Amino acid sequence: MTVFSLINKLLGVFLRLFLSARIGSEGMGLYQLIMSVYTMFSTFATAGFTVSVSRLVAEKDERSGSDARRLLNNSFIASAVISLAATALMLALSDTVALKFLGDGRSAAPLRILALSMPFMALAACLKGWFIAKQRVTVTSSASLFEQIVKISVIALLLNPAALNESDIGALCGKIVIGVTVSEICSFCYLFLFRAIPERRKKHCDMPTETVSDSMRSLISVTLPISLSVYLTSILHTAETLLIPYVFESYSGDRGHALSQFGMIRGMVVPILFFPFAFLASLVSVFTPEISRLNILKDRRPLFARISSIMSFVSMLSVAVGGLFFFLSHEIGEAFYPGESTAGAIKILSLVTPLMYVETVTDGLLKAIGEQVQTLKYSVYNSILRVILILLFVSRTGEQGYLWLLVISNTFTYLLCRVRLYKVTGIKPRLVTDILIPLFATVAGGLSARLALGALKLSGFASAAAGSSVYIGVFSLFLLLFAFERIKSVAARLRG
Repeated sequence: MTVFSLINKLLGVFLRLFLSARIGSEGMGLYQLIMSVYTMFSTFATAGFTVSVSRLVAEKDERSGSDARRLLNNSFIASAVISLAATALMLALSDTVALKFLGDGRSAAPLRILALSMPFMALAACLKGWFIAKQRVTVTSSASLFEQIVKISVIALLLNPAALNESDIGALCGKIVIGVTVSEICSFCYLFLFRAIPERRKKHCDMPTETVSDSMRSLISVTLPISLSVYLTSILHTAETLLIPYVFESYSGDRGHALSQFGMIRGMVVPILFFPFAFLASLVSVFTPEISRLNILKDRRPLFARISSIMSFVSMLSVAVGGLFFFLSHEIGEAFYPGESTAGAIKILSLVTPLMYVETVTDGLLKAIGEQVQTLKYSVYNSILRVILILLFVSRTGEQGYLWLLVISNTFTYLLCRVRLYKVTGIKPRLVTDILIPLFATVAGGLSARLALGALKLSGFASAAAGSSVYIGVFSLFLLLFAFERIKSVAARLRG
């Protein structure tokens, strides 16, 4: 799953490199605005079905395979109804949204094209939840990779050399979203074909134990809190996204510059920072059904032990990634987006990257143990905080203020989620092993990478690759030495 996810993320980064070279930072800004509106509507369409289906199927499959299949069928019905309503609404409001909210009529046609993908996306979300619960993660991972390949192929075909003379950013964005829509349809077809393959059923527990209405009630009871959380945060997040170009424009007085800065931060820098998260995302997806199974046991010790081990690993890896971006911000920025001046933004956001990673994983763990209502509250609090800071702070400080807003808001949500996890499980960070040791390893790796780059005098991608290799090598060596010392001390105590 991790291999597929990393390849998928890597292809996504190269796609963004291609798009930024083809449509520029201003075009990336408009594309991000279009996708933010699409994300809000698609959120209504998918409504948290992947998480709820994976959790409920994992629980019900232990009792009866028929109950699990019935729940999947009910999720198909519910998601189809919701997604068709979202599609109709997006088609009807595309012109109004483009002119009144985005302030750019060029975005209307791309929004209409994207609306057609939502029913397929919603049904695919249910199927992904099913396969995750069944621990058939290769299917979901390969489906995401297949979707990415189709998207890139269609976009490359539409933005072929014959279209190089096209200068209308709106028309170019329209061709890009055709690739997005086609890829969503193909992804659903791919998952549906695998679901059609007969599976080995558990004969001893295949009789239904609940009625259709009971199955639907259980689906609604889990999906509704998740959906409300996603709905509210999506609306607030979209409002935040639409506000940013306006406050950037009011600060600089230039609409084109505002879109360029917005595209640089949201379309270039943030995806780079979250590229290494592919491994952790795989970890969370794999362990969500297991955490749900452990959560129904009376003995809570296996559940808390598994959560503790996940959090320790996530903390260590998150600190390592944050240090990599901090010490090599210039090299990484120039390797991916030469001449775009992304280094400053990468360095500032690297300070909060570990917290973003840990908070995202903690949020997933809380949902897996039934804390959806609390995560809903935290998401709403964070979104409200962001909107307030955009209006009061970013409007006076521009893009630099927005970068620090991201630092503040992500720290805020990290603290909320981490305190809640401690309250319900009693698990707290291990100061030495989870924070201090990885931090010392990060500093050692970062300083070594800077010294090596100073001696090698490399540039471009070679500089980023060499610096990252030295950093990872020294960081890993430092942790191995620490682990070796721990083993020696434990052995000494056993001999004593």
